[in-house]
Amino acid sequence: MTAVQTTRDELSLIKSYLLLTHILKTFENDAKKLESDTPTQTSTLYTEMIRNASRCAAVLLSGIRREFKKRSIRMCEVQHSEKGVDADYLCRGLHGTMHIDHAPFHNEMELRMRAYLGISSTENRSAEPIVTDSGRQSAAPVRNYGHRTSKPGVSAKKKTSRPYSAGAYA
Repeated sequence: MTAVQTTRDELSLIKSYLLLTHILKTFENDAKKLESDTPTQTSTLYTEMIRNASRCAAVLLSGIRREFKKRSIRMCEVQHSEKGVDADYLCRGLHGTMHIDHAPFHNEMELRMRAYLGISSTENRSAEPIVTDSGRQSAAPVRNYGHRTSKPGVSAKKKTSRPYSAGAYA
């Protein structure tokens, strides 16, 4: 049962915390398995991909922990079972519990892991949008670079202001 005063944003933060901590453990275990198994030509590449995705998830988790401090949220106990994930938390001094069933938890975890690894969704899931921690839907991250109006090394000439309208005397 959730605490009476717990807001939707706070519940979303708690859910993201649960997902990200589990994702980080999964990434770490997978990277260790790749490193310990018989090395293949691409095992270092896969390990590097997992480590980069893990860094991305760790940055998000640190932001959530900062928000936890601001909002006085503390996780008391987290238990993973075959039925799902159960968490006890304190939010501004009020005790609350959260349960997420196994299937939805792992579906969301897989979507997030794909996003952190930079892997597009499979054919069956192509219609599902990526949902950010704030609950907003967005597309996969794209890096946009600004375009220069002048060539590098050439200084742009400053336009002189005219005391009159060009249209009046033209």
